[in-house]
Amino acid sequence: MNAADTGPQLALDIGARETVINTPTGTTWTLPVGSATLWPLTPSGPSALAVENGIQTVEDAIERIAAEVPRGAHMVLSGRSLAPLQRGGAIAALAQGSIGLEDIEREYQLLAARAVGAPSACGTGFDDAAGDAVLLILRELMHHLGVRSLHGPD
Repeated sequence: MNAADTGPQLALDIGARETVINTPTGTTWTLPVGSATLWPLTPSGPSALAVENGIQTVEDAIERIAAEVPRGAHMVLSGRSLAPLQRGGAIAALAQGSIGLEDIEREYQLLAARAVGAPSACGTGFDDAAGDAVLLILRELMHHLGVRSLHGPD
């Protein structure tokens, strides 16, 4: 963790069918969204319509818990949450400690560009087709829960 991470710590596990958020005090929230629930996983990635529908699905799930989750938290990703986010071996920012919203937004812009077939985004996909869904879930969690940073597993 870095010095900016003074808020609550939450553990995050994004599975194929659900996303689980845990606090150190034992509170758990389970969202019915996962890496295989937003769109069919294909090497070509989701369409623009699938991304938009995925955003709405994740936002709807987050809305149920948003008032309960502490704002300004940092999240520690489980190993299986981090695994699909690999591109060419690793995500350098997480290897160095943490990823902020600006890093996730940059990756999301690449996802959006790939979804509409932009030539400039060619070759920017993750090694695992589930990476796009995990990225979208992370982006929406950060936006709607006020998450300050994401950290890799210890």
